[in-house]
Amino acid sequence: MRILRMIYRFLSSMKTGLIILGIIGLFSAIGSGLSPENFFQSTAFKLSLILLLLNMTLCTFNQLYTYANTRTKKDRMRTNLWRRIGILTLHVGMVLILIGGTINAFGGQSLPVSIVQGEVLDISEVINTANPFQVKLNEFKIEFNDDGSPSQYYSDVSIIDGDNVTEQYSINVNNPLIYEGIKAYQHSFGYLVNVTGESSSGWEAQKTLAEGDLFDIQGSEKTVKFYKYIPNFDPNYGLETKSLRPDNPRVVYSLYDKGKLLKVAAVTFGERIEIDSENFMTFVDLKPFTVLTIKKDPGLLMASLGGLMLMLGTCLALFLKQTKQEELP
Repeated sequence: MRILRMIYRFLSSMKTGLIILGIIGLFSAIGSGLSPENFFQSTAFKLSLILLLLNMTLCTFNQLYTYANTRTKKDRMRTNLWRRIGILTLHVGMVLILIGGTINAFGGQSLPVSIVQGEVLDISEVINTANPFQVKLNEFKIEFNDDGSPSQYYSDVSIIDGDNVTEQYSINVNNPLIYEGIKAYQHSFGYLVNVTGESSSGWEAQKTLAEGDLFDIQGSEKTVKFYKYIPNFDPNYGLETKSLRPDNPRVVYSLYDKGKLLKVAAVTFGERIEIDSENFMTFVDLKPFTVLTIKKDPGLLMASLGGLMLMLGTCLALFLKQTKQEELP
């Protein structure tokens, strides 16, 4: 029994809580720098959260026990009532925040996904959800300022639930999609290009390329590499775009023969490229895609409630004047 009491005192002490909090802070700083994508899902981080949650829960019970066992009603009135209530509220708030954080650590998910314009993403293939649905990217577009700089990025999507299109939504940087407990944030974007190839012998081919992809010319050892799309080409800027607004779009490609670089060139969409006397190819058009961060935060509501209680408890404990002691008869 004595050993159990010692363990209880250790786990419920404020000093232990501060030590655990310091360890979490130190490892979080190191882990965020070394492996930001994996650290907060690691077993060590989850165990640290559980220990801190246990410590704060026991501290809260100690506070409740102390207040409940104040000897008389008059003794309670003599105590700083609002301060005690504030401290209890603060502790409960921290416990709720830790419960929410622990739920997110074990059940939360956050993944970036790419959706090509016109294609459909099944959310259940990306993230665990009890209510699966699909997202179709109708259009990705960029609004521009007068100087050509981007002012906002939009992913116009349709929500497909079962056989029905239930909602249309425009996702932008400050306006995520929220549906069935799942959030989708605008993260980034990119472009694919549609290409065709043909030869005088009758060979024809079509393909969609991402930056760095290769297009093989049938019947020869020549290969075309899609190097880069430049929305606003200016020779003075080299291979960098002058702005994201497509004022002068170009496709930069490189041609290889048996792995040896033959040339690098920039062409317009629709321009017929002569590979050799028999083979030709064309960069037909652009196919934009959006990158969304799909998130599931099952503990967010509880953590938010805990944050409100933490702020309220801090105000009660620190900023309200102590209540006057009731005069004894």
